[in-house]
Amino acid sequence: MPELPEVETIRRSLLPLLPGKKIEEAQIFLEKAVKPSPEAVRDGLIGREIMDIKRRGKYLIIQLDNEQWVTIHLRMSGRLVFMPASAPLEKHTTLTLEFTDGNSLRFVDPRKFGTVVLHAPTEPPAGLSTLGPEPLTTPKAEMLERLQTAAARRPGPVKGMLLDQRVLAGLGNIYVDEALFLAGVRPERPANGICAAEWEKIYESMLKVLNDSIEHRGTSERDYVDGLGEPGYHQVYLQVYGRKREPCRKCGTELIYTRVAGRGTHYCPNCQS
Repeated sequence: MPELPEVETIRRSLLPLLPGKKIEEAQIFLEKAVKPSPEAVRDGLIGREIMDIKRRGKYLIIQLDNEQWVTIHLRMSGRLVFMPASAPLEKHTTLTLEFTDGNSLRFVDPRKFGTVVLHAPTEPPAGLSTLGPEPLTTPKAEMLERLQTAAARRPGPVKGMLLDQRVLAGLGNIYVDEALFLAGVRPERPANGICAAEWEKIYESMLKVLNDSIEHRGTSERDYVDGLGEPGYHQVYLQVYGRKREPCRKCGTELIYTRVAGRGTHYCPNCQS
């Protein structure tokens, strides 16, 4: 699933292209993916101009000239790519926006879990309205207080807490594993057993792995590409995620692969405690 760095990379790649584009046609190929209804979405998009594209957690938000928002959640396999409107339609296309200048924006989603919601800013989708703070822009003191307050009520694994989008927005399986490795904390440890010094390490580690991945244009493990169809290359820098039973890059110990909080989890039994 695209996480914060991948969604931010898509946003940055589309930002020079989308604002000012006027939507001439909207084609919907997977009706269940669009809300409130295919008819309402199509009618609400045609003739509108795109003003800006924002990100909140793992959501992309296209802001229109009538103060309506189009909120897109890529879920497991969604791709949002800018291309000529004349390009052949790819299999598993959910939605296309065709612009008056002959270009288009296409949402392609092989696993068909992604969603497109047209709404007023004051009426966001449920997942968007309950998001926690952004780790990259929230002040450090505020973020640490948020993490420690949430952890005090949680005897479950620290990994599960960090994956909870209500606690903080944007982290998923890849970057939680990577941040906990960098912080030296095992993912199955109870959240309420993490001390203040360890939370500071986790916070600093989250910032580093997120910023590093954005610099490397995201992790292309399977489906992810940016808004121009180009893959990222952060996968070559991953320390633990996806390296099941390979030697730790830091100490050489064989990495552990297990399940924590219902998710496949990678960690080093020597470097993390």
